[in-house]
Amino acid sequence: MKFVLSLLVFFMAAGTFAEPTDILVYHEVQSGYGTAVIDAINILWPSVNLSAHTGGEAGMLAFNAELGAQNWDIIITECWYYDTDDLYWPGINDLYDTGAAAIYASCWEWNGGTSNQIGLANAMGVTGVSEISGGVIPHYAWEPTHPICDGISDWSWADPGLGVLNARFTVSDATPVTGWTSSPTSGEAGICVANDGISVISGFTAGYAIEDVAIWTNILEFMAGEPGSLESTTWGDIKTNF
Repeated sequence: MKFVLSLLVFFMAAGTFAEPTDILVYHEVQSGYGTAVIDAINILWPSVNLSAHTGGEAGMLAFNAELGAQNWDIIITECWYYDTDDLYWPGINDLYDTGAAAIYASCWEWNGGTSNQIGLANAMGVTGVSEISGGVIPHYAWEPTHPICDGISDWSWADPGLGVLNARFTVSDATPVTGWTSSPTSGEAGICVANDGISVISGFTAGYAIEDVAIWTNILEFMAGEPGSLESTTWGDIKTNF
């Protein structure tokens, strides 16, 4: 029954978000990185009602104030610089649980926060998070045919020098499309389609990837209901590693 409901949510979401009209964003901008999500939105949907916030506590509080003030088609949090406890994670979780919006969530302190960041990760189908610190390490497309991976040839990323930058995921019913090992491995997932079939939870920070705007464009098109899915044969191979 859960599988059938997930499929229904996916097709309902695909119809709902094909032409987004309202997008709410909190994103980090630092050391010349972090604008890719806004650039991609403006390229795809220049007339969309976009409310974007950045800058730590003030930006997070402004985001929170708008979170429940109206209906949003897509809600995005890309957090990799500031303390994330000021974001209202339980509110995002509620909107995810009710299917009120397609959610993109990335956070550098899933485990370290005090505002239930990990609760949202669990709701989206991630059971464990291992934070990545130190220098740049390779990243790989596990499902190259997935729309999120379409046309991306370089998954490398810059190092803004912040220490903990990304995360490895262990999943339950989220679907990994990229990861930190060259082939699918348990506990090494990166960008994942959440268990509603349309939202995205990411341990890979697209904001300072080399192909940042291209990756963000793919993510947004997928969340807006662009057609495409995992190849079942490949996903079967992936699942044997989990």
